[in-house]
Amino acid sequence: MPMIPFGEYLPDQPDFQNPGSSNILNVVPVTPGSYGPALALASVTGALSARCQGATFARDSGSNVWGFAGDVSKLYKKVAGSTAWVDISKGGGYTVGAEHRWAFEKFGERILATQISDPIQSFVMGVDAAFDDLSADAPNAHYIARVRDNFIMVANTVDGVDGAVPQRVWWPALGDPTTWPTPGTATAAQLQSDFRDLLGDGGENQGILGGLSGADVAVFQERAIWRGMYIGPPVVFGFSAVESARGTPAPGSIVQVGPVAYYLTDDGFYSFDGVQSAPIGHQKIDRMFWGEVDQSYLYRISSTVDPLNKLIYWAYPGPQNNGGTPNRLLAYHYGINQWAKRDKDQIEIMVSRAALTTGYTLDQLDSFGTLETLPFSLDSRVWTGGRLGLAAFDTSHKMGFFSGAALAATLDSSEANLSDKGLTHVSRVWPMVDASAAQVTVGRRNRLADPVLWGTTTPITSTTGSAPLRSTGMFHRARVQIPAGAYWTHAQGVQFDGRPAGRR
Repeated sequence: MPMIPFGEYLPDQPDFQNPGSSNILNVVPVTPGSYGPALALASVTGALSARCQGATFARDSGSNVWGFAGDVSKLYKKVAGSTAWVDISKGGGYTVGAEHRWAFEKFGERILATQISDPIQSFVMGVDAAFDDLSADAPNAHYIARVRDNFIMVANTVDGVDGAVPQRVWWPALGDPTTWPTPGTATAAQLQSDFRDLLGDGGENQGILGGLSGADVAVFQERAIWRGMYIGPPVVFGFSAVESARGTPAPGSIVQVGPVAYYLTDDGFYSFDGVQSAPIGHQKIDRMFWGEVDQSYLYRISSTVDPLNKLIYWAYPGPQNNGGTPNRLLAYHYGINQWAKRDKDQIEIMVSRAALTTGYTLDQLDSFGTLETLPFSLDSRVWTGGRLGLAAFDTSHKMGFFSGAALAATLDSSEANLSDKGLTHVSRVWPMVDASAAQVTVGRRNRLADPVLWGTTTPITSTTGSAPLRSTGMFHRARVQIPAGAYWTHAQGVQFDGRPAGRR
């Protein structure tokens, strides 16, 4: 019998003759016809004092890598060659709401960090010992972005004159994020500084990104997306609502890959190029996601990109989550437009951009224990400074990379009738995976209205790589399970060995 491929992860499609699969777990899409192992999160740093509420990495002009993170009351830097996070908060610390997070942006050698409860913070790499207020004239802000390389723009602000203005975007002087002249004055006009209130039914500003293919800046609201273009003095930036009914309820879902943004809206996942949105989860995973996610904790959703493997990850609190802690991840391969899911994680937050490793010498690896207890092999890119890596913080407030051992994987084939609408007696199944150890379970039923009856789980043999078993039914599917820690690279599908068993 021909191979039945695992196909796309399509939980929103019916089981029978699903062109993909309704159950693809703890793997990642690799090619249009195969999946690879999803790797565990392995800690490589010490712990913050509390739950991480934002983190980023940056490289200075000397190519030194810096890591920054924030929690409810502190800002930290990652010490190169060490596992430690060092407190570099301004005097008195901060007060961050449980539903808020730190947003970071780099401007030259300056790292800017913001959240709505405190003034925007500034740290100049290689110069400053601690963060401090950026400017007494700057507003507090939820979100921040660099626009056209020479502007900083913040969104959803609070200031001493107008108070909270959740639909406002505000930018300081051209090329100088430390100078915030009074809007409307001659000085502000001369320095091209101003603000704009994006009024309408879109709700609060939920995020801001610069440098999309069709927009100098994009502002995401709850029910709208605004496109901003630099037009020069006296207006400086012109804004128009290009999505008037679609925004995002989850600020942490917004992620950028080059000139394209990806985000969650009320009817699923979309891409946005600065001009228009396109669905990426429609009839694939959108219904599954909204059926699983705990909507009381949408603010705990976080996202990041793995550019090396062309993957975007969204971490979200699903069934049996602990107080909103994300316990599910969706992986989207933006090169081939395919999805997968993982459920073996407890994630505080994803690092907002692809993390850069800070590098270690052999002597500095002593802090991780012996060669037998190292979380990664000696040739892993994690130990080399400046390498890109996919990172997150776990519930012990430690940062790690998704470069550990392979998770236990489960892949179901689609359901099919194997004998031209008659019963089939299956005697053997070959899983098309390059793992030396795997188990196969066959599910059967005689009517589409019947529940699926799963047989005995059978390991593959060491001689043929197939699983001998017995199953008779009208409709069959196979479940392949690959154990945690196994080495493998591709899982493609299954092949049944069977014969017609007559009609009922």
